[in-house]
Amino acid sequence: MKKIKFEKYVYPANKLSLSFIELDDWSFITVGGADSRTYLQSQLTINIDLLKSNKHIICAHCNVNGKVWSILRLFHFNHGYAYIERKDVALIQIRELKKYAIFSKVTICQENNFLLFGIAGFKSREILTKLFSYLPDKDNPVVTDKNIILLWIGSPQERFLLITPQDHPVINKIKRENIFLSTSNQWLSLEIESGFPIVSSNIMNKFIPLSLNLEKLGGIDFKKGCYYGQEVVAKMKFRSMNKYSLYWLVGVSSCKIPNIGSLIEFKKIEHWYAVGYVLMSVIMYDGSIWMQAILDNTVTVKNIFRISGEKNSFYFINN
Repeated sequence: MKKIKFEKYVYPANKLSLSFIELDDWSFITVGGADSRTYLQSQLTINIDLLKSNKHIICAHCNVNGKVWSILRLFHFNHGYAYIERKDVALIQIRELKKYAIFSKVTICQENNFLLFGIAGFKSREILTKLFSYLPDKDNPVVTDKNIILLWIGSPQERFLLITPQDHPVINKIKRENIFLSTSNQWLSLEIESGFPIVSSNIMNKFIPLSLNLEKLGGIDFKKGCYYGQEVVAKMKFRSMNKYSLYWLVGVSSCKIPNIGSLIEFKKIEHWYAVGYVLMSVIMYDGSIWMQAILDNTVTVKNIFRISGEKNSFYFINN
């Protein structure tokens, strides 16, 4: 077997070599049972009836006040549904999702016998073509082959998310290819670059889906009818009351990497004012810091930002 090359650095999509990325900080959740469709319809921000069997979609699970428990990547699975979310929010989100299921025929399980990993970078499709009979693409972004679920994600560049039973032989076959083993931070950087909102436990229940740019990602259906938080979300939309949006910041800092939930300030004349919060941050190969942030809608690309109290940190909106 070829020696696996470990890559400790994180690269933007256009500089990324073929990489095998272990997604050990994400969870695979299944929802089954005769009432799974109607139950999820009453819980999530998208119209389940419009989700095709070969598609996956980004959506949110909210509390009754319209604040987001978690952002989900949802798709059909085994006559029911499945979704992927951040592992640190999974137990709380599942508990909340189950809260109203007592009178429904629905089962919701965190599947610990599956592994998640990403394949991204140069020639990723070429490598997978050697191992699978079918690969997902723009028209069919969800396929199952050799008992493995493959999801196609087109942004920021073509990449694949694989869901496989533990000890599946294809894992070792992929590792025998000329491929780098990368940390989960590499996947986080790709999610930041693509604009996928990353909600961790420190951010749960703090923002409505509109503030996470979920409408721009097709993750809110304003015609589907009721779901938990729907009235608040609709009010914020149609009365133009949403004050925040999701941004990608790039900068440098002489301090440690920003913590999730840290306060962000922007400079106005000679003073600094609070303007938003950190969702996720990653140190890149060149020492710069990429940060996904929730910021006030009044900010512009001309603004300079910093983490509150850090005199030697400076960030700018990447557009």
